[in-house]
Amino acid sequence: MAIHLKLPFTHLLFLILSCIVSRVARSELSPPYQLQPQDFQNDRLYRTYRVIQRFKSTITSDPKNVTATWTGNDICGESSYLGFYCEQPLGQDKDFTVTAVLLNGFHLRAPKLQGFIDQLPDLAIFHASSNEIGGDIPHLDSLPYQFEFSVASPEPLHPFGSSVSVTAGASAGSNNKGRQSSLEGTRAGSSDNTFFNFTIHLQFGSPNGGGAIPGVTDAKALLLNYNNLSGPLPANLGFSKFSYLALANNKLTGPIPPSIAHMQDSLFEVLLLNNQLSGCLPHELGMLTKTSVIDAGMNQLTGPIPSSFSCLSSVEQLNLAGNRLYGQVPDALCNLAGPAGRLANLTLSSNYFTSVGPACSALIKDGVLDVKRNCIPGFANQRGPAECASFLSQPKTCPASSAPVACPTATDAKKDAAAPEGTVTRDYSSYVTYATLHE
Repeated sequence: MAIHLKLPFTHLLFLILSCIVSRVARSELSPPYQLQPQDFQNDRLYRTYRVIQRFKSTITSDPKNVTATWTGNDICGESSYLGFYCEQPLGQDKDFTVTAVLLNGFHLRAPKLQGFIDQLPDLAIFHASSNEIGGDIPHLDSLPYQFEFSVASPEPLHPFGSSVSVTAGASAGSNNKGRQSSLEGTRAGSSDNTFFNFTIHLQFGSPNGGGAIPGVTDAKALLLNYNNLSGPLPANLGFSKFSYLALANNKLTGPIPPSIAHMQDSLFEVLLLNNQLSGCLPHELGMLTKTSVIDAGMNQLTGPIPSSFSCLSSVEQLNLAGNRLYGQVPDALCNLAGPAGRLANLTLSSNYFTSVGPACSALIKDGVLDVKRNCIPGFANQRGPAECASFLSQPKTCPASSAPVACPTATDAKKDAAAPEGTVTRDYSSYVTYATLHE
């Protein structure tokens, strides 16, 4: 009797397993539905979808399971496509498009950015600090950014001349397909926002979903601190017209490209510290007359400080510490911290400077200028004589500091405005780029 009962059960089990295997085989032979252009609001979003999926396929580590939300056709949704934010640029027939990508702190690992951010033509802000993204910096000069966002305040994302608080959120009665940027207030569920605490408070929506980004005008940001980026800066970097450029704590090599001078009308802050940049400190860096933060500390840059640095009339924070700079610290630079200037911090420690002028000596006494660990005779806390002699005896190939140069002509009202009475020291977190170092 026992044998008689066992045989039908065995046959039944075999039939069940055969059915399961057959269904699995059929499902593997039938590919999943591929989204088509008609599945999206507009062609821009369809093209963006394809770019995102290509980048997603290269990600080898996603500890927070972020990319699980990168599916489907609702790129601008509240809970889908975490890290992607949409807006309706003026002059684009009111089509929603991805204008900001905020991946900071996701700890994604990917081999490169090429084929991703350089293929998002409407991208204005890319923030991906604290990830493990390698490769070179893509060429981004093809990103036109020839639109403005529709917002109540026309002010740029710059800490001068405004006290407006700009916040990302959904307008009353709006939905996923018609969100607008709003002033004051955040979208429900915004418990862990990316917050830049500067004069214009820029607060993005919840990192637990997509959404509209704050309205900005004439601002474009590339924020890629704490990654594994390597190779040289693109030779045509200056044609990207960034307002905020933060590439700290990577493995970038080679010189600062001369094309950076083309950012003189757009760049407010640049952060290049703690890389492996080399070559002569470029004359063109002194042409950035609108820039308030220049930080290229902890690199291998060399040469004297170019005379063009006397043109940095808007600079507040200038850090060139931990390089291989030499010669005299020019008084023309130190004069930028005078009664009508803005320079609040000049850090030149751990270089090989050999002298300072009277104006610079006054800044040292005031605590504005730091020249520790240089080769200045008679000053405390300098390098040893043997170390200085060894460096100074090496051949020098950088051009000598030239005669005073003609500074670029002011092109906006900000340059014509009166400078503050005396130097006002601001907290580091009040600068966009420095704030991204401490998120």
